[in-house]
Amino acid sequence: MNERRRGSEVLKTGDERGSAPALFAFFALAYGLSWAWAIPLAATASIVRRGHGWPTHYPSLVAPAVAAIVVIGRTQGRPGLADLARRALRWRVGVRWWCVAISPAAFLAVALLVSRAMGEQLPSLADFGQFSGTPTIGVLGAFLLITCVGSAGEEIGWRGYALPELQRRCSPLKGTLVLAVLWYLWHLPQFFVLATFRDFSPTEYVGMCIGLICGAVVLTWLHNRSGCSVLLVIVWHGVYNFVGATAASTGPVAAIVTTLVMVQGATLAVAEVRARRSGRPSVIGPLGPP
Repeated sequence: MNERRRGSEVLKTGDERGSAPALFAFFALAYGLSWAWAIPLAATASIVRRGHGWPTHYPSLVAPAVAAIVVIGRTQGRPGLADLARRALRWRVGVRWWCVAISPAAFLAVALLVSRAMGEQLPSLADFGQFSGTPTIGVLGAFLLITCVGSAGEEIGWRGYALPELQRRCSPLKGTLVLAVLWYLWHLPQFFVLATFRDFSPTEYVGMCIGLICGAVVLTWLHNRSGCSVLLVIVWHGVYNFVGATAASTGPVAAIVTTLVMVQGATLAVAEVRARRSGRPSVIGPLGPP
């Protein structure tokens, strides 16, 4: 089965079984479960730091996946859950989409080259193993935990369930923007808990919002064009967090990686707007007819 047919089947399944109350229930449950963990941490002044396994925010990160599984199980039953599982494990896609999935690593390489040319001190390998709420378990262990727990927990919900549902109700770009805003607001309790967020200036919170929106556009494009592979967006998210949110990502390295993601997302968004205005097919939308 090719990528075009896969994308069409996901849309068809949702048209038959999706509903606005179910989508609302998903967001309510994702927020509720996540905030039920994060808010008590904030209320007790607990700080989640890099390289420390406790306190941790990982339970709040898996809430979107739990919410998606619960809602799909209630509304679509076993066929819906089986479809979600297939998409979460879909690895047989075009090589170009695997290249997109690991592209944040290429952005890191550019950032390191530029930083070295500027005479900046480069991060050590051990710095990549220092992530918020993650114990010191080595670089590989940190990457696996970041990707297989944190990124998977988020993306099974955001792109595995919410994005396809939103795209059935509005255009891919509008659906992405709605999801990006809700995704940003979902982080609110973490602003009081994660040490990296607590140190942000007001400008950096705005920059985070813009970066998250651009990242959401990239993830929509990757998800839709890879035949709705949730696995690939999990990998992209995990690689980005590994290179852009660990202790290695500071100063020019962090700025360059984030800027490149913003440029990529903004370019796709502009191309999508131009395509719609000229009546051409969507650039970031699913392959196949809606």
